[in-house]
Amino acid sequence: MKLKKRATGTAQIPTASMADIAFLLIVFFMLTTVFTTEKGLQIVLPEKGEEVKIKKSNIANVFVNAQGQVRIGEEEVPLPEIRRKTAELLAENDSLVFSLTVDRHCKYDKVIKVFDELRLGNAERIAFAPPRGEE
Repeated sequence: MKLKKRATGTAQIPTASMADIAFLLIVFFMLTTVFTTEKGLQIVLPEKGEEVKIKKSNIANVFVNAQGQVRIGEEEVPLPEIRRKTAELLAENDSLVFSLTVDRHCKYDKVIKVFDELRLGNAERIAFAPPRGEE
C-alpha cells in the first residue's frame, strides 16, 4: 500500500495592515510620552539698563580657572570647602555680594558646582561677571 504525502502548507503572516499598526503605535507613544523640561538655574536678572553701585568692601570675588580651581579673594579654596568659606564670609558681612568670574574654557559642570556650593553656603546675591579682558 502506497501512502499519499500530505501537502504541507507554510504559515504566513498577513502584512497588509502592518503599516497601519506601526503608525498607530507611533501616534500612541507620541501622545502618552511625558517630556521633562529643564529647570536650569534660578537666577533673577535685573532690568535692562539698571545699574547698582556696590562698595568694594561688600564684594567677594570668586574666580574659577579653566581647570576648575576656585579662588575666593586671594585664597584658593577646594570645591567642598566653598560652602564653609561662604558661610564664614557672610557671618562677617551679611550684605556681601559674590562676584563669580569664570574662565571661558572652564567646563560648564564646574561652574554649576561652584554656583550650587555658593547657594548652599547661603549666598543669595551672586553676580556673574564677564571674564577679564572681554567686557
